[in-house]
Amino acid sequence: MEPGASRVTKVLLWALAVILLMAAKTLGPTEPEPVSPLQSRQFQPRTKGPVLFRHQPHEAAGVNCAACHHDYVHGRNVWRPGLPVQKCEECHPARPRAEVLDLKNSFHRQCKGCHLKLRQRGCLAGPIKCQDCHRPG
Repeated sequence: MEPGASRVTKVLLWALAVILLMAAKTLGPTEPEPVSPLQSRQFQPRTKGPVLFRHQPHEAAGVNCAACHHDYVHGRNVWRPGLPVQKCEECHPARPRAEVLDLKNSFHRQCKGCHLKLRQRGCLAGPIKCQDCHRPG
């Protein structure tokens, strides 16, 4: 083997390892981050702080992941735990479109709507006031 070939082989193996690690992270089962900032570049300039979503209290309360995460095909949510999670803004635009709720209202309907329903049933629930979710950041 030529001396330069060994170096090329090492570089190619490292590149392959990096590609495989990236693919495993992208394509493999998803584990939620403990805290996920719900923010979007669509909201610029930002008038309120980002919302920091914590998965653990929702998991502890028995909230099904598919209650928030969704991928609708023919009116049916086909998303299941372990599938990749898209950013909300990939489907929900800054401004409403026919049959697609805009990003701000989809966040509010999803989060605040759920919290309000729980409170109406007399259950403990998360925040519903702007300043309780949107923290300066």
